[in-house]
Amino acid sequence: MAHTDIDTVAVDPGLPQGGAGAGPTQGAAGAAAPGLAHGATQSGLLAALGIVFGDIGTSPIYTLDTALKIGVIQPIQADVLGFLSLAIWSLLIVVGVWYAAFIMRADNRGEGGIFALMALAHQSAPNMAGFIAVLGIIGASLFYGDAVITPAISVLSAVEGLSVTAPALDHLVLPLALVILTTLFAVQRGGASRVGGWFGPIMLIWFGVLAVLGLWQIVQYPVVLAAFDPRWGLSFLLNAGWGAFAILAVVVLAVTGAEALYADMGHVGRQAVRKAFVFVVAPSLILNYLGQGAHALRDPVNGAHDTFFHLVPPAMQPFLVVLATLATVIASQAVISGAFAVTHQASHLGFWPRVETRHTSAAERGQVYVPSVNLVLFLAVITVVLAFQKSEKLAEAYGFAVTGTMVVTSMLAFLVARKVWGWPAWKAIPVVAFFMLFDVSFFLSCATKVLHGAWLPLVLGVLLILVMAGWRMGRIRLAARRRHEGVPLKIALSALRSPRVEHVRGTAVYLMEDKTLAPRAFLHNLKHNKACHQQIVFLSIQTTDTPWIEDACRVKAETLGEGLALVQVRFGFMEAPDVPAAVNATETMGVHIDRKDLSYFVSRAHLVEGDEGGLWTWLRGLFIFLYRNQAEPAEYYNIPHGRVVDLGSQITI
Repeated sequence: MAHTDIDTVAVDPGLPQGGAGAGPTQGAAGAAAPGLAHGATQSGLLAALGIVFGDIGTSPIYTLDTALKIGVIQPIQADVLGFLSLAIWSLLIVVGVWYAAFIMRADNRGEGGIFALMALAHQSAPNMAGFIAVLGIIGASLFYGDAVITPAISVLSAVEGLSVTAPALDHLVLPLALVILTTLFAVQRGGASRVGGWFGPIMLIWFGVLAVLGLWQIVQYPVVLAAFDPRWGLSFLLNAGWGAFAILAVVVLAVTGAEALYADMGHVGRQAVRKAFVFVVAPSLILNYLGQGAHALRDPVNGAHDTFFHLVPPAMQPFLVVLATLATVIASQAVISGAFAVTHQASHLGFWPRVETRHTSAAERGQVYVPSVNLVLFLAVITVVLAFQKSEKLAEAYGFAVTGTMVVTSMLAFLVARKVWGWPAWKAIPVVAFFMLFDVSFFLSCATKVLHGAWLPLVLGVLLILVMAGWRMGRIRLAARRRHEGVPLKIALSALRSPRVEHVRGTAVYLMEDKTLAPRAFLHNLKHNKACHQQIVFLSIQTTDTPWIEDACRVKAETLGEGLALVQVRFGFMEAPDVPAAVNATETMGVHIDRKDLSYFVSRAHLVEGDEGGLWTWLRGLFIFLYRNQAEPAEYYNIPHGRVVDLGSQITI
């Protein structure tokens, strides 16, 4: 479907489908995205460890330690075994079964993530477009909250190991964490691909160390293996009363990062993610959790604090601190890159203003850098670290955003199961309800921590929901206003025959706001300059709800005679629009292009506030501000600045 605002041309899941998007079967086919060749090979497994599992892989640093420090459990057998049982079975059911086995089936031509799932759900259930769009906005907004907290808690928890190794250096923990995070955000402009080759091997070493340390402790206290019995966890919860909510709010730390399996699937492939989880990640995490529990029970005096770093003798603790810091930097990099990708998708799909985006890798088409998002994330992360200062305080705020995203993902997955996979209601409802029981339980548990830190992702989420909702509402109203004031293309073309219109040499490409209406820039040129070019191309840009478009299906051209041509160009929501390349491709379709004398005309609206009341009154100013400060069309569409002619007019909304 074509969007009606040339400054934010995108698919709009809340408006009627224009017919060019992929059908329901296309997203369900499970085809890998172009350029993906990892599969389940050895390199694919390493890539999965480095890209996908950094977040969940660093959870052992703070999960059990947080439970002990905030008093959710005591270093006694019933508490520790009960907590470990809940963590292990949550890991296996939520991450291993629900996400790895079920959610990852819902790929949009190889791509995953909240927007890919939303687009796939929209393809299969267009009559629920509004509801799906709301879910997408909520899920994406909560993801940004996760993107703020993950780097803060991950790096801070790792650097806190310094105070275990040398208590006299405790005062350096916070400054060192700030230096590491500042450096991490400073190098983003170079792209993760420059250091990405190290991620997989480092994370493989990390998971190996987790497994060895855990196994060593289990051998010394094998009683902890009883945690595999789920009755320990159920009994622990039932006996806790209302305290069960506090317990689950910490247990969820063991599964944070589950959403990354789906979100980052497009980078490495579904099979690589699944095999890495089954053969490396799950065994290593479970062994380490059991090992920490064994240590806490065997030595309740020393094992009740900084549990992870006490798994090794003092002489080896510096090595573990360094390795943990590297692992948490990788985990932070993954979520930062994810925030860039989500913003890139949201902009193309019409949920976010046009932003400056730089592609940082020739090999990975989905790897982007968004300077504005990088700056905002950096300021937010540094603020969070300075405000909370301790990882256990941040842990109470951590799960809210993640579990909220998980609930939204499960709701969208239900639509895909019914409409794409063809599951009957008797099958889809109980299956999804079973797994949503975990998601909702975790979410409600984290919601009880609003006054203890969960307010942070809640506030961030609400602010971003307002931004996305305001932008979406503004786009729809601006499109309606333009349709009301617009001139049909066929009527406008009749003016070209007027003897008062001068025909000048060269080719003019007009970016269309609506494929049925004459571009305002074209009308202004006729009205004020009394001139038009000998060759005119009316270009309609469409962002589809599939991530990639094959080159053979990208451009469609129709010659109208007398030097006129109507061109439709389609881009996937993961792609970077390249308008000049699309225009050049039309030459093989009979469209004459004078490359030496070629100009691109862009219609820009100068927005002013109207007098309409209601909710729109509160969001209108926000929309106008965002509209005026979005990235320039030339950069967004890869058009040379020297060839762009920007003509504007005033529109009241």
